[in-house]
Amino acid sequence: MISKKLEILSAFKCQGSGNCCRVEGFVRIKQDNLEQMAAIKGMSPMEFKATYVVMDRGWMTIASPRHRPLCFLTEDNKCEVYEGRPKACRSYPDWPEIWESDDSLMLELAVCPGLRAAYHEVVG
Repeated sequence: MISKKLEILSAFKCQGSGNCCRVEGFVRIKQDNLEQMAAIKGMSPMEFKATYVVMDRGWMTIASPRHRPLCFLTEDNKCEVYEGRPKACRSYPDWPEIWESDDSLMLELAVCPGLRAAYHEVVG
């Protein structure tokens, strides 16, 4: 169903499950994200970096399997820094690894209720 990618993405509506924030992975940020998130948290960029960021292979990383795996996800599945979130978070579920095969798409449908609903709306 990868051939229907654009239709599925157009039908996608986030359901707020927070499941995309719970999957194992890395969230890397750029300086502008750091500054926006710091402002949202009421911190200086330097304080934000010292508190939330680790350097990993030259990247500023705010979440990884070993460092803050839930990133800024709250108990009610909200992102504390939503308006300043990085591109990877903004572009979900349009990630290459999700769309590389029908199998990878099926695995993501099991995780994301919004993607699953969009898929069923388009494909049936």
